[in-house]
Amino acid sequence: MKRLRNLTAAVLLAVTAPILTAAPAGAATTTIHRDNAAGAAYTGKVRATLIAPVSVSTSLGTATCNTGNIDAAVQSNGTALNVSGFSFSNNPGPACPNSAGGQSTVSAVGLPWNGGNVTYGAVSGGRDATVTLTNVRVSSTTTGWFGTITCVYRGSGASDSITLDGFNADNAARPDASVNQAQARAVNSSLSKVSGSFLCPGTASYSATFQLLGETVAGSGVYDQKLHITS
Repeated sequence: MKRLRNLTAAVLLAVTAPILTAAPAGAATTTIHRDNAAGAAYTGKVRATLIAPVSVSTSLGTATCNTGNIDAAVQSNGTALNVSGFSFSNNPGPACPNSAGGQSTVSAVGLPWNGGNVTYGAVSGGRDATVTLTNVRVSSTTTGWFGTITCVYRGSGASDSITLDGFNADNAARPDASVNQAQARAVNSSLSKVSGSFLCPGTASYSATFQLLGETVAGSGVYDQKLHITS
């Protein structure tokens, strides 16, 4: 009887083992394409350009900039999203107006910000993916009723990250339906104080909407390649 039980257990293990070990093969993947879901995989530079003003809010007020870019490079599987450029200003400006009666300027600290990712993860009626920037640190110099202060903030997520929702150009839920490009949006992404004046608030929130474009010709510096994200 004992031998029969052992034989039965061995048979069950042999039958179920392929089922148990096959699960990772069905795990979600990410592919960034040129043009559309049928396009070739895209590895290269990406520029995120504001299509709606970016706002940074603290307990002291809100600063708003209407022009800006984030430059990065990414692998076609969404890994190694590395940010090399970060520039925001206002027109007219170049400083950005704030609700404290003054102006604000913002600059990146510690570029490049390496190790981010684009991860496919469609939500019904919402995003197609997430776009995570890691090692995010920014310095802001602000004037207002309180004088002039300089504050340094970091992303509040793991590895000092912030995460935006990503949308394909054919997604009816994309933030700006008039822009026929892939888009990314942050809504009240949290930032935490690293250093600065004692007047600097401990937290800030960041909201922005970007269009996302790659290079048709690698290294050209011309961002005219439509991008599309799938699993």
